[in-house]
Amino acid sequence: MHSRYVRHLADAALGGRPARIDLSVRRLYCENSACPKVTFAEQVPGLTVRYQWRTPLLQHLVEAVGVVLAGRGGARMLSILNIRLSRCTVLAQLMQVPLPPLVTPRVLGVDDFALYSDTYGTLLVDAETRLPLTRWEGRDAEQLSRWLRGHPGVEIACRDGSLTYRQGIADGAPEAVQVSDRFHLWQGLSRRVQQIAAAHRSW
Repeated sequence: MHSRYVRHLADAALGGRPARIDLSVRRLYCENSACPKVTFAEQVPGLTVRYQWRTPLLQHLVEAVGVVLAGRGGARMLSILNIRLSRCTVLAQLMQVPLPPLVTPRVLGVDDFALYSDTYGTLLVDAETRLPLTRWEGRDAEQLSRWLRGHPGVEIACRDGSLTYRQGIADGAPEAVQVSDRFHLWQGLSRRVQQIAAAHRSW
């Protein structure tokens, strides 16, 4: 044993109150002179994870809430449970959750989402099960077409009005029927109605 130090671990709330575990753990040293680590800290199964200040129980709770409610809604729900995390932290934890095994969908949903500021990412969803398939940073037609070529079998591609996504689908799955998704159809219709109403306001 080399020494000891105290780890402060946030845990799920107890009786509606935030809980913190102060755990004294051993720092060990390696007797192998060729070992580049020299010292390392012991881990307690079920309680500690390397470089993690949350217990596995709390981490699982944060991830589950993030999957269901995403950033802002997830942060609000966690605050009700006396777990204070920002929406950005919830989203960061959500991005680290491994996706389920990939099965090429019959109906593919393609849309973008804001990562932060003016940086966007692309999200692919099975439109029938509503389960996410994969995501990447940026809105790139070549990357979308490459994914489609690697996962043949998409019959219908549901997308927004982006020319980038239209080109990517046409290149990667030319046999797929491209349709506009319901959200963007309603969004486009409402904007058009507002424009018409504004143009005739003075009549």
